[in-house]
Amino acid sequence: MYEVTIEHPAIGERQFDCKDAGELRRLVSGVHRAQNEPVTDDLQTITAVGVLRSQADTEGKGVLTAGAVTITVEPGDPCAFECEGHPDEDSVLLGGPEFCDGTCRPRRRFDGKALVELGIALDDADLEASGGCGPCGLEAGQMCADCKRCNCHRHDQCKRPAAEPAQ
Repeated sequence: MYEVTIEHPAIGERQFDCKDAGELRRLVSGVHRAQNEPVTDDLQTITAVGVLRSQADTEGKGVLTAGAVTITVEPGDPCAFECEGHPDEDSVLLGGPEFCDGTCRPRRRFDGKALVELGIALDDADLEASGGCGPCGLEAGQMCADCKRCNCHRHDQCKRPAAEPAQ
């Protein structure tokens, strides 16, 4: 079990849990895809993730840079996600709880939804860094012709450019 932190200068850090090397490889490949950097060398990715896991296991922390994103991996507690209050057949027979008592903590998975959210956040950050607006999806040259602001603002008082005469 590994606790993974994804950091980028323009977005808040995001944390996930990977149970094994396979999930960690999917996360690293997903971070590359979210930045429009397709992984073309699977062997290189497998090797990099292997080194990352070794660093985490031996030194307590492993760091990998994937494009503009820093991925930090630390060993996690594999028992942190086992619900002791969740009944199974044996625990009920032995006098344990019949229903889950709510002590479960679900794993924070890097799934398809997390990949899409990361991709959108990185795209919005790139737009904002170039003078655009991420939430509106407007690039710098697409802002209001009068006030130069984006669609997040009202433009009731803005003067629209005169229409060009038809030729």
